[in-house]
Amino acid sequence: MKAALIGAGQIARQHLACLNTLPGVRLAAICDLSPATAEAAAERFAIPAWFTDHRAMLETIRPDVVHVTTPPTSHFRLAMDALEAGAHVIVEKPATSTFEELEILVRRAKDAGRHVVEDYNYIFNHGPQEILRRIETGEFGAVTHVDVLICLDILGPDGFADPNSPHPALNLAGGAIADFLPHLASLSHAFVGPHRSAQTVWSKRKPSLLPFDEFRSVVEAERGTATLGFSASAQPDAFWLRVYGERMQATANLFETRLTFDGPRNVPKPLRPFFSGLEEGRDIRRAALSTLLRKFKGPGAYEGLWECLARTYQGLSAGASLPITGDDVLAVNRMVEAMKPRGTTEMRELRA
Repeated sequence: MKAALIGAGQIARQHLACLNTLPGVRLAAICDLSPATAEAAAERFAIPAWFTDHRAMLETIRPDVVHVTTPPTSHFRLAMDALEAGAHVIVEKPATSTFEELEILVRRAKDAGRHVVEDYNYIFNHGPQEILRRIETGEFGAVTHVDVLICLDILGPDGFADPNSPHPALNLAGGAIADFLPHLASLSHAFVGPHRSAQTVWSKRKPSLLPFDEFRSVVEAERGTATLGFSASAQPDAFWLRVYGERMQATANLFETRLTFDGPRNVPKPLRPFFSGLEEGRDIRRAALSTLLRKFKGPGAYEGLWECLARTYQGLSAGASLPITGDDVLAVNRMVEAMKPRGTTEMRELRA
């Protein structure tokens, strides 16, 4: 399959590195508005052609799959052009600036017999995949609740609040935090299904360019409940996933490789905390070493992205179902839409 990519920024490097490892995939072209950036990426990843005009690239290369890794506000137009050129689309999150745009995009893809895949890479990290495996085997029991919390200093010098270089995500409803909502919603959707209702709190603790730096939501879903959150103040940085089942509980830090389970043990009940603590300590030590080693080899923190892309291309090549379907993308973004702040009036009230 011929693959092409639009936008040669930081996340694009992970897409390109992964594509160069996939059997049966030929990385045919890259496009970026900056000639120097496009040419440099083409040279680094051994891409035979580079462009500064995405329409010229689509017409010349006729790719089977187009990756859109530009800032969110440009996704809709670029993805539509790729669909019109007959390509499947893999787009970075958020897929579009508005839910209305996404509905148009998915409808057009279905009419054209093509797929639109939004990158929910953290679902495909080892931790969530192992929890999902135990749920499927019945070992975990039915999920009753999932808790997802991102603690990330987006106010620091490498964050989203640099007044000299405004981040594109600041144009989204909810500001920089909106850039992370698809991660939160996709994990909730994976474990408890489509949402039915969502109650949210948006707030601001520190002065900055950001409209908000804290977010919390309580979600009622088809198969359970979820609490989702983002904190720019809580430290250290972490991405906590906690899943509660009828037979077992699991905790993972998705910024690391940490994963622990607490379930039934064939020991007297008073001794269960002791043996659980021993096993948890062992798992945490192993995860610390694994986290260190993965910094020096392979995809590192982007293991989920590489796995997601590998499964997606396998599905496309075989004409089989994809790991993320258009219906999944719509369901996740309906949840995102339900959690967004509503209009400037409400934003001012929430900041007060």
